[in-house]
Amino acid sequence: MKLKMRRWYRPIIAGTGLAIILGAVLWLNRPLQLPYAAPLPPAPAAQAEPGGSSPASNTRASSPEVNPTAFKDQGDLAFVWQGLLYTLDGNTGEVKQLTESGQARQPLWSPDGEWLAFMRATDPQATTGPLWLVRRDGSQAHQVQGLPSLAGPQLFSWSPTANVLAVSGNDGLWLVPVAGAPRRLVVTSGTVGFAWSPDGKYLAYSETLPYDSKDPESRSDALYTVAVDGGAPVKQIEAPQAGIEVAGWWADGRGVLYWLDPLHSASLAADGLGLLSLRIGDTKPTRLATGLPHRDWLSLSPQGKLLMVTGSGRIVWNNKQLAISDPGAGSVRALDNPAGTVAIDPSLAQDGRRIAFVAARDLGNKVWGFSKPEELTAWINSRTLWIANSDGSGAHPLTTAGTGIYQPAWSRDGSHILYIRDNALWLIGADGGKPEKVVGPFPDRQEPFGFYGYVSYQDMMAWFQS
Repeated sequence: MKLKMRRWYRPIIAGTGLAIILGAVLWLNRPLQLPYAAPLPPAPAAQAEPGGSSPASNTRASSPEVNPTAFKDQGDLAFVWQGLLYTLDGNTGEVKQLTESGQARQPLWSPDGEWLAFMRATDPQATTGPLWLVRRDGSQAHQVQGLPSLAGPQLFSWSPTANVLAVSGNDGLWLVPVAGAPRRLVVTSGTVGFAWSPDGKYLAYSETLPYDSKDPESRSDALYTVAVDGGAPVKQIEAPQAGIEVAGWWADGRGVLYWLDPLHSASLAADGLGLLSLRIGDTKPTRLATGLPHRDWLSLSPQGKLLMVTGSGRIVWNNKQLAISDPGAGSVRALDNPAGTVAIDPSLAQDGRRIAFVAARDLGNKVWGFSKPEELTAWINSRTLWIANSDGSGAHPLTTAGTGIYQPAWSRDGSHILYIRDNALWLIGADGGKPEKVVGPFPDRQEPFGFYGYVSYQDMMAWFQS
């Protein structure tokens, strides 16, 4: 489970936000902008250390609020508290601080749970920075040398089978071992999205092909696979005048999932893209569904089931429904929403038998924002945790979990669910009962509006389950 926090945006109710179109091409390719946001009072700024680093830990305002008992026997948790990286050992209950300064983001566990990778920025407001590695006991912390600067979040990922990272830089795909120098696997003309195959032997990635700079609408992307141990990349498919965003692999490694973005349009992507499934070696993909291109809205079980959020439109509180799919067969089955709600934030249990998701009040397609904070709060409070069988049957709420629920995630054995509520991390039994707070509330500010209701917590936490 990976969690991220954002700043609050409070837009004005506006039906005219998309009404003025200067031209079809300009509209389709304009940069995305959030609705109007009333400014928040700035958070207290920490004084920088000499050399530009953030202050050391002894200048931080508070220590993490952690309940080790609540997390007993649930694995290991890495989390960011006021920019510093910590771990919670579910066996011993020990809370360990791993960094002394800087702004840690996007912690990721290695497949054996012995290492953490993270991005470390010296500026608290920065969204980029160098890649760092540290052992779980806090030793051998070091910045990875010989890499270009990370161009943004989610551009590094551990192999599922070895302590090796894939990193997308501004000049290609790199492989980074925990010891030794990085190796550039693929040379590209810019950063690319990628995904590991389940066996850790291949990477799938997309790249924009050469094009006439005077005609940017002619840009076409291609989807490649490349063996990690070497060899030339293999082009799997080309998307004429469209972008390709890699979403992941089939569970058996025989195919790849990707979103197709016509004209490389940021605006179209914000309103939903088609998710396609391509068997390796085939030339014709299967279109599964349309949905917002968020990786955390796709949940794949080891048995091959894919749980996803479907429905077009950038507003989260309308036209969002869960569907279960077999990507290899190309089948898709829509699941009924609880009455009067949208279904979002899906999580499929490891055995593929049960799902967890958030149901929230459907406000219709006329609401594009909230003029008053209490209106936004009321919608957030309609977000509840639901459990169902993977075919949609037996759906019921876990009412004791509370309201304002975000991003539930199953424990490996299916006995518990970890989720965000009230700016804190909670754990509840899958059969209900009393939830227990694990960490929080976090002192970092949150953006409850997010992007038209979409809020992700991917940068703040990582859950390791052996």
